[in-house]
Order: sequence, then structure tokens, then C-alpha cells
Amino acid sequence: MKKIVSMMLLMVAVSMLAGVLEPFKQFTQADFTDAAKPGQPWASAQVFTLSVKANTSVWLSNYVRSFYEPIPDLHGNVYNMAPEKYGYIFKEDLPKLDLANGSYDSLIHWADGKTTTITYTASSNPNITNDAKGYLLDEFKKDAEIYLVMTTLPSDGGETVDTYQYVQDADHATTLQSRQHNTVDLAGNVRINFGIDSVGAREFVAVYAPSGQPLPGLLFAGMLSLGTVFAAAKLRKRS
Repeated sequence: MKKIVSMMLLMVAVSMLAGVLEPFKQFTQADFTDAAKPGQPWASAQVFTLSVKANTSVWLSNYVRSFYEPIPDLHGNVYNMAPEKYGYIFKEDLPKLDLANGSYDSLIHWADGKTTTITYTASSNPNITNDAKGYLLDEFKKDAEIYLVMTTLPSDGGETVDTYQYVQDADHATTLQSRQHNTVDLAGNVRINFGIDSVGAREFVAVYAPSGQPLPGLLFAGMLSLGTVFAAAKLRKRS
């Protein structure tokens, strides 16, 4: 039993080298695919999708800007993360790149607002950690490419914006000025950046976990339970 507990502790320690604590894993730039929207060929207006793997759950959180201050909640500080205020669209459901904003609202898969704690680690020192509240996007049974959908704060306009729509120009009215994914945070997460009119960058990150695996709180609870069982077994042997 000691070996089992030691192995679990070792797995947790090793997983911290990845920038996020298991069972979560990071997306990389290779998981994002860009395309030019007709009529908007500049880089900051490009459409982009996120590739997700089968049998995984995808979670969104605020990005890590410091390991010495609490990570602000994404909800109410950056976006509206209430149920049915953020979600995604399958790329296969949007075959035409020239669809206008609002014409594909019925294709949005809205999230239910479920949350958990995600622990990020510093790329320079895995012993330095910080927790963020994570919001479940969905669980995916098949490999998929998705467009991400968010709702800005009421003070930012309260608009539903996404990684597919047109950005603002003379022919398209929206508060979305740009979108990019070309930088990473202090934990190595890809920063998804929506530029919102008059307020600037509104950023978040995405991570994923194997479906059906316990999240961090349940993992440590299970380890504690194993330790309790081991101690009880030793007591029975002594008696």
C-alpha cells in the first residue's frame, strides 16, 4: 500500500512539470488552426478553431499573470461565465466562412456553468503553483474542431463574440475588434485574446482532462482514503 501511495504522489509531482496539475493537460499552438475570413484578410481578424481530442473534457479559466497574487475569477472580471453565456460551435456545422454574425446562433452549444479548481505551475519551478476557477466547456466523445463562443461583460457591451464571426469594420458592426492566440501565460498556456472595443484585451485559456477521471479535489481525497485504509490494515495486523 505504501508503494501505491508513493507512486500516486510521484505521478502528481511529475505532472506538475507540465505547467498544470494532472489530470489537466495544456493545449499548444499546434491545437489551433487559422483561416482568413472573406473580406477581412488581416492577421488579427483570422478565424480560428481549437482541436479537441475524443473522450476529454475542456475547461476555461483566467490566465496566469502572477504566481504571487490570486488569479481573478474569469466570471464577472473578464467574461460572463453564467450558464448558457459561453460555449462552442462545431466547425463541421459551419462549412461557409462568409456567414455573418448572428446567422448561426442556433448552432451554438451552450455550457452549463459547472466549475472546478485548476492548479497551474510555473514553467521555471514546478513547486510554485496558483489556483484558478475553471469552467466546463463540455465533454467531447469524438475528435472535433470547435469555434469558441464567449459573452462579454455588460460593461463591455454584453455581446456574444466568437472565433468565427467578422470583426468590426465598415460593413460589420460588433464590439469585437480583433482575436489572437499568439502568446502564452506564465504557466505556458496559450492566451486566447479577444480585443473588445474601448476596453482592449479580454483574455482566457483552455485546458483539457480525460473524461471520467477524478478532478484534483477528488484525486487527493482518494489518496487520503488509501492512506486511511493502509493505516487501518496495519492496526488490524497488530491486534
